[in-house]
Amino acid sequence: MKTNLVRNITALVVLVTMFSSCAKEVELTPITPGAGDGEEPTVVIIANKINKDSLLLLVNETRAKGCNCGGVQMAPVGNVTWNDLLEYAAVKHSKDMSDNNYFNHNSRNGATPGARLDAVGYRWNAYAENIAKGPKDAAAVIAGWIKSPDHCKNLMNGSFKEMGVGRYNEYWTQEFGVINNPK
Repeated sequence: MKTNLVRNITALVVLVTMFSSCAKEVELTPITPGAGDGEEPTVVIIANKINKDSLLLLVNETRAKGCNCGGVQMAPVGNVTWNDLLEYAAVKHSKDMSDNNYFNHNSRNGATPGARLDAVGYRWNAYAENIAKGPKDAAAVIAGWIKSPDHCKNLMNGSFKEMGVGRYNEYWTQEFGVINNPK
């Protein structure tokens, strides 16, 4: 009898604890990051309307086959991998070109591709940039870059190990890089 009483009390304590902890209410007040505290938000998000898997596949298939870049036969080279910092620099540049109505590797404020990579924290040893205006999808933009000798050579450069692409409205930017590895 005493054992049943102990079990019942134990069960009652467990149930009371469970229900009281589940019913606990905390008053939360949402805040906007940086609002009123004198600090700017630390993250800027720009919609990048691309399919990175499709872009990587198109670029790496081309690199694996080799191709003709303006009369220069380029030998097959290794794959590139996706780098989020390169993507971020690319989409920021595409947005800047769209917002400020220009089409150039150098920003209106004078920033070069290397300076933009530095600004997002990509510690490069070498880089290249392709830009395009107008293509509607990944296949069209890659085909356009392959038809342009200098853009094609950037795409086929075996020194580059990483890439990122950004699209904003009709502007595309492709960044290639290789990280500076300190010895």
